[in-house]
Amino acid sequence: MKYICLSSFLLAFSIAAFAQKADLVLTNGNIVTLKQKGDRAQAMAIAGDKIIAEGSVQEISKYIGKSTKVIDLKGKTVLPGFNDVHQHPAPLYTFDKPYATLELDTVTSMKNLIALLKRKAAITPKGMLIRGVGYNETKLGGQPIRDSLDKASADHPIIISHVSGHLSAANSMLMEMNGIDENTADPAGGAFERYPNSKRPDGICKEVAASYLHKSKQIKYPSKPTTDEEMEGYRKYFNNVLASGVTSIGDAWTTPEKVVIYRKLVAEGFPMRFNVLMGTPYAADLISGKIQRSNTDHLRIQGVKVIHGNSLSGKTCWLYEPYDMINPVTGKKDYYGIPPARSQASLDSLFLAIHKAGLQIACHSNGDREIDMVISAIEKAQKAVPRGDARHRIEHCSITNQEILDKIKADGIVPVFHCYMYELGEKMQVYGEKRMAMLHPTKTAMDMGIVYALHSDAPISPYPAMIRLGSAVNRKTKDGGIVIGANQRIDAEDAIKAYTYGGAYTTFEEGKKGRLIAGQLADLMVLDQDPTTIDSDKIYDIKVMMTVAGGRVVFGK
Repeated sequence: MKYICLSSFLLAFSIAAFAQKADLVLTNGNIVTLKQKGDRAQAMAIAGDKIIAEGSVQEISKYIGKSTKVIDLKGKTVLPGFNDVHQHPAPLYTFDKPYATLELDTVTSMKNLIALLKRKAAITPKGMLIRGVGYNETKLGGQPIRDSLDKASADHPIIISHVSGHLSAANSMLMEMNGIDENTADPAGGAFERYPNSKRPDGICKEVAASYLHKSKQIKYPSKPTTDEEMEGYRKYFNNVLASGVTSIGDAWTTPEKVVIYRKLVAEGFPMRFNVLMGTPYAADLISGKIQRSNTDHLRIQGVKVIHGNSLSGKTCWLYEPYDMINPVTGKKDYYGIPPARSQASLDSLFLAIHKAGLQIACHSNGDREIDMVISAIEKAQKAVPRGDARHRIEHCSITNQEILDKIKADGIVPVFHCYMYELGEKMQVYGEKRMAMLHPTKTAMDMGIVYALHSDAPISPYPAMIRLGSAVNRKTKDGGIVIGANQRIDAEDAIKAYTYGGAYTTFEEGKKGRLIAGQLADLMVLDQDPTTIDSDKIYDIKVMMTVAGGRVVFGK
């Protein structure tokens, strides 16, 4: 018996002596591994950019060597870094810079909007364009029509975009510069709002109509930032994203110029992981190889973003049944949204070209009538050129029904659901109770075994991980506390999985990130509270204490 005990001791000592030593060990924590639901570890060992072990404090102690950095978590909770697979990143500049675009998402009245635009006009040369993004007409008390914007300046053209990104508001100067008047017809896929009982446009330009605001050659655009200023602006943006607990992002409409920026960031060792979806105008260059593909841990260029359909929060997406609202034009409930500009045949042709090239399709689509067109185009592409596990995506995938979800599952499509009820849920009332029960149907999809991801669509809604997590779990509006689609609520751990493993699955990377297990990339966040046990209404207030990306502490201590 003594011999056996001695042998066991020597074996254990030998394993400990020869165990790989970690560069970083996190210990005494509450680590949500996502190995399976409810699985927790107390400690984790990291070597290089990967996790080499997770388990109890005692099990992980053998990985501690003389040069190992040990962080005592003191009971804090650890989650995988969030993967926000659909954003629209932009550099951050100070207010005084002429090229700085005004952030309007926090403006809470028309009076304050006008005052902010006046401040910008005061430091902007006369005749130069003033730009803003993210206005919310609910907060303002109404749409900022040209009459309101004219109060800000009659000496500057002004354009501000809606929080949805699918409407723009212009002052009279900009409307007149572009020749938009009562004789201007609504373009296919867009519309100009008009004054009541009049054909005169009121300055609100929907969907494709907003492009008319940039046609005049008389528009004086602000000078562009230098390359160094632009790079620094992107570093500021992505450092803020990292500090919020997000370690991977998807840029869901990338230009060749932005690809250059991403390559520079990766070359300098910036720790964010980028998944690039080229905008449709650049699909041919990606297919031909003019834009080089990439498939590394820090930069993936493997897909094309297509826009087919319109806006949910902007109330322009195309539906089978009319909106639950009075059409201001007819006085009846006969408004179905704005049909997409692209025909089914054109969509089929575009999807086939992308699919045939071995690329991933990520298609923006909100209305049920739009989504059916997207699914049909994917099915036709697969029939023409069968491709296993293509994982084509539907971005937002908002107004659904059981038939749509059945097709999504059968076709292996990945829905990338929005979760912005916290900020924009009050705009969902126009869809009626029946449709809200299948709006961003996270619970139904999960029960069906459909793997899906969640996203912020920043700047449409803020990217911080705990705000997005709270919104996904609660589905409550921020101001009124109204629940949108209570039947689609999921618990915190399932929402975490959608934002981590689901995000990784969406980008074909579930084998390397999205869970905190041996062999995966060491991307994680440390929180001051556990979102899986706290009152769900308090998830928004959880603080990110530390972010680790690729085994390096990139925020906090």
